[in-house]
Amino acid sequence: MSCTTHKTIRTEGCSKSSQGQSIGSEIISPRGRATLTSWKGEKVCRSFTERFRAGIKSLAIILYFAGALIADIIPDAVVAYSDAGVSSKLVLHEHRDRADTINVNTWNLGTNTLTSADVASHTEAASTSSIYLNSDKVTITPAGYTVRVDLTDESILSNAGNPAAMIGKLIGNGIRAKYDNLVNALYDGFTTNAINASTAALTVDHLYSCKGFIDNQSDGSMPLSGVFYPSQLNGTYGLSNDLISSTSYAGGATQDQGLKTASYGTVAGIDLYSSREFTTANNANKAGVFRKDALALGTVGFGAGSPFKITPEYDADRATWEYVGFTFAGVIEVVDAYGVEVWTRLS
Repeated sequence: MSCTTHKTIRTEGCSKSSQGQSIGSEIISPRGRATLTSWKGEKVCRSFTERFRAGIKSLAIILYFAGALIADIIPDAVVAYSDAGVSSKLVLHEHRDRADTINVNTWNLGTNTLTSADVASHTEAASTSSIYLNSDKVTITPAGYTVRVDLTDESILSNAGNPAAMIGKLIGNGIRAKYDNLVNALYDGFTTNAINASTAALTVDHLYSCKGFIDNQSDGSMPLSGVFYPSQLNGTYGLSNDLISSTSYAGGATQDQGLKTASYGTVAGIDLYSSREFTTANNANKAGVFRKDALALGTVGFGAGSPFKITPEYDADRATWEYVGFTFAGVIEVVDAYGVEVWTRLS
């Protein structure tokens, strides 16, 4: 008597492929069927089948832990993100679903304004003189910005992680950093008010001057933000040199916070922020202190929350995925007098 047994190998956590079975990035060569031919009857066939199944069970356990080990290593990867979404969240954001230009309207800031001088005493039954009042606008002209990252099939198959997901995160982070870069470049355009101290350190007195400049030109109803290059806040020529070293602020909450965390929260009525998205020159940097309505970011399409898209396209000839990030955006100064350029030394 002869017996032939066909058994397909299956292991927990495996997925079948044309090249075999895989766990994570491990490819297991196919062992499609185990065939036994015995001259000693069905009893021998059953005994071999049970021993074979026990061996496969052990193999499944080994492969499962191998896959788990890879998954545990992946989160330890080091990823260098940009400090994105700093400046762009502190200014007006005008979003349109479709537009080639974006207008930002302003009132009582142009040639014809209404002030207390226009409110006159009234004579009984007399006519009141009329004044002219008009709105003004500034116009954002968006432009396209793109970035492309290629991912080869070889990279995908030789990587235990998910490089496609990481590429998507980094493209989104890079686009948001670009928004900050565009906004930060506008501080150099503040002409009504400026702190020109390119050979000196940033001081608390500089911040109080900024507060005074803006309050002289506005109603003081909005909080002020200051965005600085990191070494303008901390370092030999940073705010820390004045705020921490001076006995004038000894024992204060702001000094205590600075000593512990090297951050200062609000100083002189200005919320302080740090950004690396500046183009520094001659060992100095032009930062900015401003009201929210001093500047504006305009974006078009893809939703106001994430106004950009990431498109993957596969190039079969190159065996490569091409990931392209795109945004249609622009920035504009809205009210010059509502901001101050702060030009100080870095090191």
